[in-house]
Amino acid sequence: MARALVPLAVCAALIPVVWLELEAGSESAGRVAGALALALAPALVLVLTRRLLAALPALVLAGIGAASLAFGVPLTDMGPGGEQGFFGPVGAAMADGFRDVYEARAPFGRDGFPELAGLVLLAIFLGVAVCSLLAMRGRVIPLAFALVVAVGVPATVAAKSGVGQPLRTGALVLAALLLTFFATRAGGRTVRAGLGAAGLGVVLVVAAIAVSTSEAVAKPAFVAWQRWDLYDRPDDPVGVRYVWASNYAGITFPEKPTVVLRVQSSRRPLYWRATTLDEYTGIAWRERLRPGAPARVRELEVAAGDPLVPDVPDDDKSLIRQQVEIAALSDTHLLAASQPVRFSLPGAAEVQLASGGVVFQPSGLERGQRYTVWSYAPRIEPKELAALPAEYPEGLGPFLEVVPGVAFPAFGTAARHRAVSALFDERAGDGLLAAYEPVYAQTRELVGAVESPYLAAVTLESWFRQQGGFVYDEHPEQPLGQVPPLVDFILRTREGYCQHYAGAMALMLRLIGIPARVAAGFTSGTYDESRGEWVVTDHNAHTWVEVWFPEYGWLAFDPTAGRGQLEAAYAPSSVDFEVSDLNALGVASGALSPLLREQLLRAARGAAEPEAIGDGGGDGEAASTGGGLGLALIVLLAVAGAAALPPLVKRAASLVRFASRDPRRTAAACRRDLVGFLADQRLDVSRSATLHEVGVALERRFGIDSGPFVRAAAAARFGPPQAAGESARRARRELSSLERELARSLGVRSRARGALSVRSLVVR
Repeated sequence: MARALVPLAVCAALIPVVWLELEAGSESAGRVAGALALALAPALVLVLTRRLLAALPALVLAGIGAASLAFGVPLTDMGPGGEQGFFGPVGAAMADGFRDVYEARAPFGRDGFPELAGLVLLAIFLGVAVCSLLAMRGRVIPLAFALVVAVGVPATVAAKSGVGQPLRTGALVLAALLLTFFATRAGGRTVRAGLGAAGLGVVLVVAAIAVSTSEAVAKPAFVAWQRWDLYDRPDDPVGVRYVWASNYAGITFPEKPTVVLRVQSSRRPLYWRATTLDEYTGIAWRERLRPGAPARVRELEVAAGDPLVPDVPDDDKSLIRQQVEIAALSDTHLLAASQPVRFSLPGAAEVQLASGGVVFQPSGLERGQRYTVWSYAPRIEPKELAALPAEYPEGLGPFLEVVPGVAFPAFGTAARHRAVSALFDERAGDGLLAAYEPVYAQTRELVGAVESPYLAAVTLESWFRQQGGFVYDEHPEQPLGQVPPLVDFILRTREGYCQHYAGAMALMLRLIGIPARVAAGFTSGTYDESRGEWVVTDHNAHTWVEVWFPEYGWLAFDPTAGRGQLEAAYAPSSVDFEVSDLNALGVASGALSPLLREQLLRAARGAAEPEAIGDGGGDGEAASTGGGLGLALIVLLAVAGAAALPPLVKRAASLVRFASRDPRRTAAACRRDLVGFLADQRLDVSRSATLHEVGVALERRFGIDSGPFVRAAAAARFGPPQAAGESARRARRELSSLERELARSLGVRSRARGALSVRSLVVR
């Protein structure tokens, strides 16, 4: 065991140094030490128990601990209390790290590519763990192979990126291999030979290090690793660009969806908001945001100083954490579930905070960019919302404007209908405002005598989704004459897509004095169970409505028929809403609008949900996919490749040996092949053994007659030259027959062990 400590120490020192060259700055010493401690634990178990079967479970457990350390996934998530589980997030982080290989350039920053940094730490663990186990078992050749792989991969990547000095790294590997061979093989009779080899090795190492600083010698790596396509990377990355403003002229989605972002979060489906359209111009909705001065920050508090966003403590259970990755979105808005309260921005990006919780990144989003955001998304009972009064602070005035500068009286204002009628009479000459008087009448008829802003909002949502006779159409009929598009949509065509639905509902809410705005972004997308993330494509682009309530701030409603499945109990049109007891709303049925009362009663009788229709074929319903198949395939291919490597190398060596036409060399190659086969079955034959002695050893072990092969090979090797050629050909035929018979006599386990063994590569 003492001699095994030398190669173990060499591996534990060299492997981390080479891998960490890929990172900018210095990795946390505690994290590296933790990874090394976990990597050496299986070797310690092997020393204590002297049983490989005990060390392998220790390797698995240590690997789980290393994954937790590398990717920051708590081990407690393995229990029933874990929100997302353990292996799903770890697998997703590993897949993200593999994707980052093609996006990052060495040396990469850990802040911008945390999953790639975790993958580097996991590679350090794996390399040291495997090498330490092989060192403790005295497997010199496999140890050398493992060390070359563990160091060669990062050295090649570093050299391709112009980081480090590859020849110097190669010299250090040579030194490590010489130390390994000398420490494990130098015995009593070979000490002098070992010292001579070690001395020669030292000379070579010193010479290599000396020339490694020469630009004429130190060249980049020959392996173009960045062209390896392990996850089916698209040849031409696409960037999807949006103009977040109303467009009622029709939309067309591309036939093939493009993934625009990925969000690691809980399985609770939420919408990912890019911005809000706060101003209605009388014709369309648009952004009216006033971003502050650009600031380079790592942590951004969105809610600070905004009276319209509730003050939420950090330990509030309604805070939803999201890790957002930009895939192919050309934009300047940071996306988050509504309402965002805090952003964590790796790399201290320059951002601007605007009103309404919208955050801009002036330089534009970057492919592969990641950030973390916490959003306030409370689960609220309908009874609680139905009981909220219509109390609105002064800051909500702009969200009651129907045309610029004309704010309608707030919901619940005394003699409100009289005040609104007077407003229309005063502005009768304003043709733009006058166009909305029939829309106001329609809204008032629908809402009736409802006194709760919440009940008024769900009345309109239900009308659009189920009872108003609206039809989803991405290319609707255009307005007649000078009628505003939304007025025509509400009163005549009732055909349109999400922008029509959301814009119309927000407009009708403002007409009755309830603060509302249009939100723009994406529906939740598709949930990938294996990776614990939402996959969002350009087909999920969407707009919905946000309504302001006391105590809770802006809450989302979706009037587009069947478009999304918001996991929000406050929307009775949601599939999760229980309507069997009208008293759950905390109000008498007489206080409900006729439309809402009818809708609730129909749902209570088990009326079916409307057929889901999505913008461009997408919707927000949670679904599971096989997104983890790519990572599983990578792992399977890696394992298969590792298993196929020894047989391929041995086959290549055999072909080289038999390349000669000299009968004497062919006979020697036959002997070498047979001795190698026996070595792979753990039957060692002396280097000086004759062909006859090799045949005897084979017959004693396997009970197979080797006479025909021995006689043919001996005739080719020592017989008359004129007959040697024919004897060599007969020896090859007999060798093939003998090896087939040997294979049939062995069990499946022995054949597999022989195929994977590399002992035959070192015998003579």
